[in-house]
Amino acid sequence: MKYSHQEGEIRPLYSSVPKNQCFWPWAVVGSYPLAYFYLRCILFGEVGRYRGWAMTAFAVVFLLAVEAAARVCRRTAVRETPLWAACWLALSVTLAVPGHFYFLGLVQGLAWHLLAIWCVLARCGMLAQGYTGALAPLDALAGCFTLPFGSFFARAGTVFSALRGLAVRRVGAKKWLAAMGTLVLTAVLCSFAAAQLAAADVHFAALGTWLTAMWQNFWSARLLSELFNILLSLPVGAWLFGLVYGAARRDGPPCDGPAFYKALAPYKRLPRLTCGIVTGALCALYSLFFALQLAEWTAAMGGPGLTAPEASAFAVDGFWELLRIQLLDIAVLAGVHFLAKRPLPKVLAALFCGFGVAFALLAGAKLAAYIRLFGFTPRRVAAGWFLTVLLVWGVLLLVRVFKPIPAARIGIAVLAVSFVVLGCTDPDRRIAEATLTRWEQGTDPMLDTGVLSACGATQYSGEEKEPLLMSTTTRLVQDGWFIGRSLDDIYQLYYFDGDDQTVYATQLDATHTLRLTVQGNTCTAAELLTA
Repeated sequence: MKYSHQEGEIRPLYSSVPKNQCFWPWAVVGSYPLAYFYLRCILFGEVGRYRGWAMTAFAVVFLLAVEAAARVCRRTAVRETPLWAACWLALSVTLAVPGHFYFLGLVQGLAWHLLAIWCVLARCGMLAQGYTGALAPLDALAGCFTLPFGSFFARAGTVFSALRGLAVRRVGAKKWLAAMGTLVLTAVLCSFAAAQLAAADVHFAALGTWLTAMWQNFWSARLLSELFNILLSLPVGAWLFGLVYGAARRDGPPCDGPAFYKALAPYKRLPRLTCGIVTGALCALYSLFFALQLAEWTAAMGGPGLTAPEASAFAVDGFWELLRIQLLDIAVLAGVHFLAKRPLPKVLAALFCGFGVAFALLAGAKLAAYIRLFGFTPRRVAAGWFLTVLLVWGVLLLVRVFKPIPAARIGIAVLAVSFVVLGCTDPDRRIAEATLTRWEQGTDPMLDTGVLSACGATQYSGEEKEPLLMSTTTRLVQDGWFIGRSLDDIYQLYYFDGDDQTVYATQLDATHTLRLTVQGNTCTAAELLTA
């Protein structure tokens, strides 16, 4: 009886076309060095230029491998595949250039891996809705867990199948077993004979001692470290291969959009009246809040104006709460979309989305006032970027009330593209330069070394931040920041090797040295020397 494959099922290798059968064994061979390269140079690599260029090289090779697998399996790419590939490559190149996100390095690493998964899903047509939409969280779960772990042993099965076929075709099963038995028997007999000869002759025993020393050196710490990397790269490679294999060979995505909404239909039980009351009550609460805000602004404009403490309090108070309110609004709209029997009335939905836009504008005004008073910091820049994304999402939701646009698709694209563009603008250098300028112009009475440290303009940040450290140090020496400064303050940015009690020097990069002359605990002179 002929077996009929179910929809979405991964078909075994023997059911593939001949070209498919030739491709996957070679893909298995290439997955081993690629996984070792990822583990050795990216996951466990030192943060810096080398690791960044390794990420770029891995991205290029991996994209080519995914493209080859998709073509072999005749997969149709979704329309935004070039966008995700361009974002991943741009982010990889950004990480290779000194001066990328120092304060959001972990977020960049997570975004780099998520973009890689998204490129595979988009190129192989494994997105739940056929495009990046409202079910993007389910696509992310499928790319992280369902596809790679569902085909986790596919690489091992391919290897064993190829070895078995090669042994049976070239050598024969009996000859293969005979060869293995011969090797084992030879090793046992030679070991016994070597032990007897070592007991009979001193020089032969010394030769055995020399071989033992070589064996011990062979198992050195460095070799054990490399062996550990090789062993650990095996499950990593199985995960990478399973992701591509599962995405390329399935007939459909693990989570199909129409099937998901069909399964969700019995749970869409929220009455329209309940949704209307909840959103209406929130709108009334928001109206009261904005009325009070308007009264405060009117009183401030009619009086002598806001004092510096009042302006600072206005800028600081409530900013993060406003961001949480916006996230709450998005969660409420998502709940209505997935669980309500019927959508909200257009007037109420437009009013609710309009309040979301108003909250984003109010939070932006607070952030702008805060930055004008106290300058840029990494957290404020990150908050400004995320606030801009939330504002765009609010506008898209408001437009979608009156016109059916792919709001989720556009919003996720804005999120990814804006994050990559922000990294390409070198925010660390711009924030550090703005902080120095405010201090030089007298806007800030004291230099905020905490902001410089957060941007990576210190010796404790590693080799990747040396260009920023050099530009910052040059300006500090020219402006006389070191003169009269205590060593405790200077140690927040630099570390020194004391030549004696009065002279301290530190190597900034390959050609520049900072030398300080100190009396007691106070710096009296600073020089930037060039080798």
